[in-house]
Order: sequence, then structure tokens, then C-alpha cells
Amino acid sequence: MHLLPERILCALAKKARAEPRAAALALARAKVLREALFELVTRIISRSAPPKRALVLLHRYWIAGIKAHELRFDDGRVFVNLRNDALEFDLIASLIAYRMVEQVLSLPTERLHICQGSNCSWVFIDSSKAGRRRWCDMAVCGNAAKSRRFQERLRRWRGARH
Repeated sequence: MHLLPERILCALAKKARAEPRAAALALARAKVLREALFELVTRIISRSAPPKRALVLLHRYWIAGIKAHELRFDDGRVFVNLRNDALEFDLIASLIAYRMVEQVLSLPTERLHICQGSNCSWVFIDSSKAGRRRWCDMAVCGNAAKSRRFQERLRRWRGARH
């Protein structure tokens, strides 16, 4: 599932070419939001209160994310759709904040983890059945950790033989 429809991505890219300074400022704001969300989630994982500034920033972008949507009734159901005129540079950051509140913060906190891979601090949602996943991606951090443990056992074994 993509964050934005292709038509909106194309329209935003065209707008960014026409207004590069405004696009760069929006990117800088998105990076500030990214850091605030990381701090918020890592504090939640450690069961400590997140900084108020992170909550205020998330709230501001979450509200903008809500405003970027509309409700539509079709075929006997109500759908939430992105508005066609939602073409602000902060749209991506707003949608990330919207999804963070709607889909991540509603999860049980024991399902949020920080990757235990060396040199990795990605935050991930543990969707495994047992809830004991340790790495953000088994193919990257998990395999590297298992390889390091194997090499260490091999070194100890070789050392014990001599």
C-alpha cells in the first residue's frame, strides 16, 4: 500500500520543481517530525513520558492529516479518501503523523520494539505470533547478528582446540 496515489506524487513533484525553496523547507520540517516521532516511540517503548514538544508536533501534523481526508459514501459504505486538492508540501509528513496516531499508537506497546542489530536503531512493529521478534529485518540485522554469533562460537571452538 502506497502512502500517496501516483497522481498526487506527480503533482507534488511538479510543484517542488516550481517552488524548490518551499519544498526544501517542507523537507526540513519533515525531518524534524521524523526525529520527534522516533523520540516519541522510543520513550513509549521504555515506558517513559515523551517530551511535550513531540506530542505537540505530532498533534499539529495529525490534525493536518485529518484535514487532508474526506469522507465519501459509496455502495452502502463510508470511505475515507485523500482529498484531490490536498497538494501541500507538508502532506507527506501530515499523512505519516495521521497513520502514526491511527495505526501505530493504538497498538499494544509490547509490539513496538527497537532493533537489536548492531549499528541499527530502527523502530518496528512486531507482528510475529509470539511477539518476540528482535530485529527490524531478519534478512539484514538478523542474519548479521546470527553470523557474528556463529563466528564468535567458531573462534572460541578453535581457541579451545589449541
